[in-house]
Amino acid sequence: MAANARDTVYQALLERLTHGHYRADESLIPQALSEEFDVSRTPVREALALLEQAGLLVSGRRGFEIRRRGDEEILEIFETRAILESSAVYAAATRATPIDLARLQDLHDRSQATDDATEVRRVFNHFHDALRNAAHNRTISSLLTTIEAQVKVSAPWVTPGGAREFGPSYTEHAAILDAIRAGDAVGARTAALTHSAHDRDTRVSQLIVRMAEDLTSPDSTAAGWR
Repeated sequence: MAANARDTVYQALLERLTHGHYRADESLIPQALSEEFDVSRTPVREALALLEQAGLLVSGRRGFEIRRRGDEEILEIFETRAILESSAVYAAATRATPIDLARLQDLHDRSQATDDATEVRRVFNHFHDALRNAAHNRTISSLLTTIEAQVKVSAPWVTPGGAREFGPSYTEHAAILDAIRAGDAVGARTAALTHSAHDRDTRVSQLIVRMAEDLTSPDSTAAGWR
C-alpha cells in the first residue's frame, strides 16, 4: 500500500527530528512545510499532531516547536527505555528464532568490521531494532519506538571521533547476544540494563556539555535545552 501524504510527511519530519536537523528553538510552521513537501496543509497538520502525541513537539505561537524537557523528565525517559529494552531482551532469550539469531550476529559482526564511526552508529541502531523484533512482542516494540525517538530528540547522541571509542558497546552487545543465544533470559536482561545505563550516562554527559556551551555562547538566550 502506498504511503499517504500524512505518513510521508510524518516519516520525513521524524527522521529530521531524531537526527538533529532542527535547532532547539526552531518553529515548524505548517504553511512552510506544506510548500516544502508540495502537499496541502491538512496532512502536514495531521503529521505534526502525531509528532506532538509522540512527545516530540509542542504547539507554539507560530506553529510547532521541539518539546523541551527538564532534567527529571529526561531521566524518566531513560529509565522507561531501560525497563522496556530489558523486557524485550528477556523475551528475545525465550522466543528468538534461528533467523533472529543469525540477523543479530550479522549486525554485531558488521558493526566491528568498519572504522567509520557514523556507520557503526547506524548498524548499532539496526542491532537494537533486531533485538526488539526478536522479542516478538509488537506492543513493547511500538512503545520502544516512541521512547527511543524521545531519547534521540531530548538527548541526541554525538558520534565520537573513531569507531574504537565504541569498545564498551561492542562488549555489551556481545554479552546480550550470548545470553539470548544461551536462552538465559535473566542474564540477557541484566546485560541489557548494563548497556542502557552506559548509554544513558554517555548521552547525559554529552547533553551537559552542550548545555554548558549554549550558556556561554553569544546566542545563549535563544539556544539550548532548559
